[in-house]
Amino acid sequence: MADSKPQAYISWFCPFAQRAWLALLEKGIDFEYKEVNPYDESERVKYLKINPLGLVPAIVHQGHVVYESAICIEYIDEQWPETPVLPNDPYRRAYERIWSDHISKKIVPQYYAMLLKQSHEDRENARKALLEQLVVLTDAMDKEGPYFRGSAFGMVDMMLAPFVARFVVLKHYRGFQVPTEDRYARFNRWWAAVKERDSMTKSTPEDERLVDVYKGYAAGNPTMS
Repeated sequence: MADSKPQAYISWFCPFAQRAWLALLEKGIDFEYKEVNPYDESERVKYLKINPLGLVPAIVHQGHVVYESAICIEYIDEQWPETPVLPNDPYRRAYERIWSDHISKKIVPQYYAMLLKQSHEDRENARKALLEQLVVLTDAMDKEGPYFRGSAFGMVDMMLAPFVARFVVLKHYRGFQVPTEDRYARFNRWWAAVKERDSMTKSTPEDERLVDVYKGYAAGNPTMS
């Protein structure tokens, strides 16, 4: 039954895990938070029995395991349909999935390229691509907002917000900031609303912790300190 208490396997520093965490918090679900560090070998060996990919997030519910962040969000939404994350209309649901996919394929890779690449040219190419793809995404947003589809905080917002919360890491190590000029006004209005949500303040680590934990990535070594 949907009312059985789920377990959420999450790493506090992981933006992918935060996506599922946001869905659980937004729904007001009573869940058991299970902190796991996939980079720790002893923890990883145990965790592989839960998720054979060794990645977070994972949701354990009713004796089953669900993983991959977007799939976790949709599972949570279907099991606990109150306060829907996705709209009811089939086209609007598809539209939300299209732009969630855009984030995964066009924005997230540029974030990691800027953080991991060690040459200035590679970082600059990633910076330009990241900013361009943010504009492409925000052009698809509801014009009034403040969220992607208007007044409702939904799946696209949950897919993007954890990475924007980690722009502080790019600012520290790469000097990156989203400009304040008109072209980025819709993005900046979106972020101003998103970062104040209770679910975001409860699930986003302090800037200093994020900067410290990502120092390995910034040095080109994708491990967590």
